[in-house]
Amino acid sequence: MTRKELVHEVLYMAEDITKKFKPVDGSCLYMSAILAAMISDNLSVEPKFVTGSLSVAGSKVFSHQPIKPALNQKSGLIAQWDGHSWVEVDDLIFDLSIFRTVFSEVATPRIQSLFETRFDRGTAYLIGQKSTLIEMGIEYTPLELLSDDDATIFIQNADRLGLINSYQSI
Repeated sequence: MTRKELVHEVLYMAEDITKKFKPVDGSCLYMSAILAAMISDNLSVEPKFVTGSLSVAGSKVFSHQPIKPALNQKSGLIAQWDGHSWVEVDDLIFDLSIFRTVFSEVATPRIQSLFETRFDRGTAYLIGQKSTLIEMGIEYTPLELLSDDDATIFIQNADRLGLINSYQSI
């Protein structure tokens, strides 16, 4: 599969997910899990479902706190988790939730302005080559690789929490 074909296919998936996922901030784990599962199930590439930190112009937007320990507990620690999640395939970053959080009421004006200088407010998701993003001052640092089983937990929780409006392909 060529890079162009990969991006085209993932764009279709991203549109499908973002249309059906309720517009809530803090949904990175759930949306990334769904995207990783769709890529794994439908394409001949190996996605990486990761958590880590995100910096823009040298400022931390999201720190990283490991999520795996919280998966083994039955409490609501995930709601208090400090981190970010996205999907990587080779040197491509697929981040479906970043703008939902950055342009929401929970983000500070300073963080919003860091993104507004680089993207339109109406941008739905971020797909980019890691080196190009770094040139733009956007640095994703993967620190934890999540498994298919971890993705399944997040997909089931997204459904249980009512975050997915309808999840049959259009």
